[in-house]
Amino acid sequence: MKETLNLLQVEVKAGDAEKKVRFYYLLAGLSVYIVVIMGLWLLNVINAKKLGAEMDKLNKQKVELHQQIKPLPADTVAPSLLVDKEILITMEKAPRWSLILSAISVVVPQDVWLSSIESRDEKGAKYMSIKGFSTTQLGVANLISALELSHYFYDVQIVFVQKGDKDISFELKAKMQWA
Repeated sequence: MKETLNLLQVEVKAGDAEKKVRFYYLLAGLSVYIVVIMGLWLLNVINAKKLGAEMDKLNKQKVELHQQIKPLPADTVAPSLLVDKEILITMEKAPRWSLILSAISVVVPQDVWLSSIESRDEKGAKYMSIKGFSTTQLGVANLISALELSHYFYDVQIVFVQKGDKDISFELKAKMQWA
């Protein structure tokens, strides 16, 4: 009588060899993957060393260029504070054009196109001349109303309105205010 009893079928035993072959393929693939990753890491380290050397060279050039820069002579006089103060006061009095243009761009109706915007001083007040065209008379009326409601413009006047074949040309004049 046998001392061991084999409970596995013959087919299962035959599959063991196939599993070993798969394991060896897996092991070979994993080895190749590791070698590729190590190679890429090595290339990265080499490139980092090259970049470090180039950075050192550029920093040396930077230091040399800074040393070549000559300081300003001591006899150079800084602009007076009065001139700076005058400039600041003038800038405070001047309109902030970015805000004004932004306000205009928001209030212009869909059927109105502006062709020019001009600003000028007349009789101690700032005036803005707005020229453009619209597809409807209602568009021009809506623009006038929107400008009147804006806190940058008041006393909006019509300089001229002319009906053409396809559109209506207009020029408006408005007083400007800003804070």
